[in-house]
Amino acid sequence: MIQLGAAVSIEADLDGQPVLELDAIYREHSAVVSKWVRRLWGPGGAGGAEAEDLLQEVFLVVQRRLSTFRGEAALTTWLYSITVLVVSGRRRKERWRRLIWHRAEPELQLQHEPQAPAVEDDFERAESAQLVYTVLNDLSERDRTLLIMFELERLPGAQIALILGTKEGNVWVGLTRARARFRAAFERRYGAVTPEGIEDRHV
Repeated sequence: MIQLGAAVSIEADLDGQPVLELDAIYREHSAVVSKWVRRLWGPGGAGGAEAEDLLQEVFLVVQRRLSTFRGEAALTTWLYSITVLVVSGRRRKERWRRLIWHRAEPELQLQHEPQAPAVEDDFERAESAQLVYTVLNDLSERDRTLLIMFELERLPGAQIALILGTKEGNVWVGLTRARARFRAAFERRYGAVTPEGIEDRHV
């Protein structure tokens, strides 16, 4: 995983002033942004053409906002924050679309619930990623995003605070509450079995 705190210099010279070039940013970072898109969306989604569409949407936002980037944070941190906004926005639209479709055609929306894992199964087995994302999708976008960034992307609290534009203390409070809601949602679906990986971690 790329270290978001790393400084990145992609510059051209324009009248003696260094400027960031969109094409260079895309060449250097499109692959990792694509990985962020897929991780934030979760398994079973954002594949193929959809993932490419989200990637292009991210860089359209980058193009519009590039002139406002002043280097207060690393370029990769800035790109990640835009990716979070784009994916979260698309997920909200999809959630509303599914809700409307569900009301219009309820018989087409029947889905089989995943079977609860055995107690001895841990986070790395029993299709754990699908199980975890199923529960994550029950949470609010903020809780979901916080847990993905901290537990799955393994970003430090200070970096998450920069991405979300908040104080680090707010991140820890939010994570505590998000973990509690995750565990409650997990238990509603699967009983009192919490997957390893959603852990108390401070950096």
